[in-house]
Amino acid sequence: MPTAVDTSVLIAAERGGNFFDYIAVIPGEFYIPAHAAAEFLAGTHPPTKQPLRERARRIYDDVFREIVEPFEEPDAVQLAALNAELRLTGNSMKLYDAAIAAMVIARGDSLLALDSDFDRLAGRLKLIKYVPAN
Repeated sequence: MPTAVDTSVLIAAERGGNFFDYIAVIPGEFYIPAHAAAEFLAGTHPPTKQPLRERARRIYDDVFREIVEPFEEPDAVQLAALNAELRLTGNSMKLYDAAIAAMVIARGDSLLALDSDFDRLAGRLKLIKYVPAN
């Protein structure tokens, strides 16, 4: 089962971590969902300071770009279902997070994340939490 890499991992890698240290916890293949790439790239535009934008764009071009997977029609169907399910329970998710989760659920993949954005979906997807070594 491939593992999707959340934006939180991309941001941590850009801020000084080594991307390959983060993905070392993944048993097998991995990819970056298109919406994680979009969320990361949103930070490469103003008002972010120029040096930070350039550094983020470099790491995207040099490392992330080649492993981005497109958002496809079955992912869109799952996104619509997930949004409806969340609304029925009085919950919501940010668009990028919901799209990432939908892609992972639709494909039966797992998700590597550093934050708690997907904790509420732990029963719906296999969530891998990166825990830094001491």
